[in-house]
Amino acid sequence: MTKATTDSNLSFRDHLIELRQRIIKSIIAVGTFFIICYYYSEKIFSFISQPLIPYLGQGSTLILRTLPSGFFIFFKISLITSIILASPIIIYQIFMFLAPGLYPHEKRILKIIITIGFLSFLTGFVFLYRFIFPLFFSFFKRFIFDFYELLPEATEYIDFVLKFNLYAGILFMIPFAIVLAVFFNIVSIEKFKDLRKVFIIFSFFIAAAITPPDILSQIIISILIITLYEFGLLISHLKLLFKK
Repeated sequence: MTKATTDSNLSFRDHLIELRQRIIKSIIAVGTFFIICYYYSEKIFSFISQPLIPYLGQGSTLILRTLPSGFFIFFKISLITSIILASPIIIYQIFMFLAPGLYPHEKRILKIIITIGFLSFLTGFVFLYRFIFPLFFSFFKRFIFDFYELLPEATEYIDFVLKFNLYAGILFMIPFAIVLAVFFNIVSIEKFKDLRKVFIIFSFFIAAAITPPDILSQIIISILIITLYEFGLLISHLKLLFKK
């Protein structure tokens, strides 16, 4: 029995039922992690605040402007953290939904692509906390003089951190996006190579938008973005290897 025959035995309703089951399992995973994360939300908040602490004055701390702000901060960081922690389960559910329509060699390479994507996203977080945040805070700390008192607002800081976590995750997903596009024949490797010069120029605009107005930092981030692009092209050749 061929793959096409097997797929034809499943009705549209069967696919919808399976999709609903996959979605329910993903929601349960997020909900379970949310309960755990909310229980430890204070520790998570402390961890998120760590990059800023060395740049605060002695005795300075994050402040809240309104009474409900603390609840909404803990709710937000718990929800985002639970989605991140549940993402392997969500990705697995997506893979299992797509798997029946794939050939064995396609399943193998898709597993590799998904693993690369998840690890790339996590690498973006690590890079952000270890490199980008220190650049940001050290640069803007220069403009906090003795007659200023730095009292960052907690909600604004958390929104800032979450926003740049998303930026970093997306940037480090560049190899994943390229490999996925090549795998599904959306864009060819040759087309990505032709767009290399355009992307190099675009990388400097991206770097200027997400880094402090420091030329050295912008050059470093631009080089990183270009490297991620080239890495995506390199990994894309895995598809050709699996076809042989």
